[in-house]
Amino acid sequence: MDDVRESILSALSDVSGMDVCSEDIRDSPVSDIGSSVGFQAAKKWSCSPHEAASIICSKMPGKGYILETSSEGGYVNIRLNRQKVAQYLLFQEKTHKHFSGKIVLEHTSVNPTGPIHVGRIRNTIIGDSLSRILRFVGHDVETRYFVNDIGRQIAMITLALEKGMAADESLSKRYLGYSSRSDFRLFFTYVSANRLAESDPAFSQKISELIRDAESGKAGGLQKLKSTAKSGLEGQLETYRRLGVSFDAFDFESEAIEDGSVTDVLESARQSPFYVKSDIGEGLDLSALGIKKRTGMSVLARSDGTSVYLLRDLAYHLKKYAMGDRLINVLGEDHKLQARELSAILTGVLGVKTPPETVHFSFVNFKGVKFSTRSGEIATVDELLDEAITKAAEESEKRGICNSDTANEIAMAAVKFHIVKTSPNKQISFSFEDALNFDGETGPYVQYAHARSATLLEKSGVDTSSIVDCDLNIDDPAEWELIMALLDFENQAERASKQLRPDFIANYLIALSQSYGRFYISCPVLKSNPNIMKRRLLLVKKLKDTLSTGLNLLGIKSPDRM
Repeated sequence: MDDVRESILSALSDVSGMDVCSEDIRDSPVSDIGSSVGFQAAKKWSCSPHEAASIICSKMPGKGYILETSSEGGYVNIRLNRQKVAQYLLFQEKTHKHFSGKIVLEHTSVNPTGPIHVGRIRNTIIGDSLSRILRFVGHDVETRYFVNDIGRQIAMITLALEKGMAADESLSKRYLGYSSRSDFRLFFTYVSANRLAESDPAFSQKISELIRDAESGKAGGLQKLKSTAKSGLEGQLETYRRLGVSFDAFDFESEAIEDGSVTDVLESARQSPFYVKSDIGEGLDLSALGIKKRTGMSVLARSDGTSVYLLRDLAYHLKKYAMGDRLINVLGEDHKLQARELSAILTGVLGVKTPPETVHFSFVNFKGVKFSTRSGEIATVDELLDEAITKAAEESEKRGICNSDTANEIAMAAVKFHIVKTSPNKQISFSFEDALNFDGETGPYVQYAHARSATLLEKSGVDTSSIVDCDLNIDDPAEWELIMALLDFENQAERASKQLRPDFIANYLIALSQSYGRFYISCPVLKSNPNIMKRRLLLVKKLKDTLSTGLNLLGIKSPDRM
């Protein structure tokens, strides 16, 4: 949090005797900052909120960043010393916190059986943004990706490859432009293999046998499955590179079988009072913990002794607890029950004290995106990005932008920002018309504000780093509004990190860009007198840097030309 807000919180806490936090102060329609602390103090002092707010104001003389205070109802209204605030914003070096402990953040974790479906892109964008935001505010974060190399689809593809089964010809033609990618090639083979498995019981039986052999350690089965999974993952990584997303580590499900941790978790479950065994397998009846299943239990192992995903995921989470102090998972809303099961078993059976934190997201409706959904075909992230680049290039050409790199950056901003600006628990209707609107609440709109500030600074010919003093008398409302908006950046980053809401950053950047637009119209920079020009150039430089930093927290580039 910035020094201005810290000083206000400290003053309010000292005077009221309350623990005033950042959520207790906000923008005020009648002043610079308002606080509802009078309502809290009224309960403690047994008086009306109006009386409490009046007492607090009487004990807060103007000093430091605070010019004066006034009360209205139960609210404390604070006017700031504009010169001191401007001095702090433009000249004072900021310090950042460093939190103890490590956060292990798992996101995306797509099955490596084919290209990434567009339905998964929100997971990746939210997860990557959270990792960037958490690091920015001072957390030690490690991003991990759980690779499913034990599932039936992987086993099916592995057998098909061993048999030399031909890839589905129609799909090979449909995705001809991606035929060199290993994830697409596995997908072509999977469709052929799945068709055979549905019609040939013998082939289907061999798939089950391969999984059993792999889990029992026979004939290098695990390594075969892992090799297939690695091939699919290698192709998927090209998509993540296009998105500008990276992961610190990849963990394979097979490792929990190799190191025996799956067996250990199952044995712990067998010792639990919730343990159940039936003709479908072994598991836990969690009804006493509020989770009722149609089968009467959360299955951990099938009747043939092979593990299910939940068991391997439990073993993986115990491994992650050994890596860090706080676990965060990003999951689709369709995984809410599985997340509850996981947490219930970890805390109620395996003795974990703190369950993982889960960020659930709703799905995206891609309206107007012409991807076929016929049997055997999927709408891929790569196609979405290709279409975004094409449309961004068309829009750029209309605006006189001919740089292909810039068009690519605009396309990525359009897709990412349009998806991340909405609260994770709300559905999104994605359209390119909305996402690429340079005048709307979009990534390109924020990029344009950044580019306009870069152009203004270049046109001035002034090295802002050489400015050591200037006129700090702020009287234009639009200029003060921009100062207050810039001052709010670190507060918004902290809010986003605490509530795991990257949409806070996106919406802050929209509001900041709008404030800059009003400043740009109302406050001449290059035509103002020299002392005011220096201040406003510093303000534009601060705006440019803040937009760049904020966009980077969302994994978006900040072009200097648009």
